[in-house]
Amino acid sequence: MRPFTAIGFLAATGLAAAMPSSHQTRSIGDVLPGLKRDASGAGFTHIGSDNVVRTFDKDFNVVDFAQLDDRAPSGAEWPRSPSAAVLDEAKQARARSAAQVSKARSRSPLEGRQTQSCVSEFCPDDSYCKGLWIYGYNCTSCMIVSNNIGNCQQF
Repeated sequence: MRPFTAIGFLAATGLAAAMPSSHQTRSIGDVLPGLKRDASGAGFTHIGSDNVVRTFDKDFNVVDFAQLDDRAPSGAEWPRSPSAAVLDEAKQARARSAAQVSKARSRSPLEGRQTQSCVSEFCPDDSYCKGLWIYGYNCTSCMIVSNNIGNCQQF
């Protein structure tokens, strides 16, 4: 009886995977280039647990946003204004990022310039990433995913 149960389960999961989702999704790479950013450079990009990409200024005001899917919670101000929980995620992630980059690191501006990748660098805000040009990077912004540390990006 167990082999038939396992086969039935595999067939059901395969069928579910083959069925198209009713939710429309957009990739992060599609939405990031079009988002407005904090002109001061002190802002950052956050991808929240609500599947919304938001750019914040240094005071955690939303500069711009883009939904990654069409699943929307109720609320007239959503998705521009994040819920208290998502805002707390952004604040905690930014604090972790700031703590990470405050750790001492030795590096030379001439060291390994040909193999630099923006995403290998942690960041607290956009200006930090832009400042990495002296080390041979071409980073433009800082992206923080909920419950993670920020990484520089090029877009």
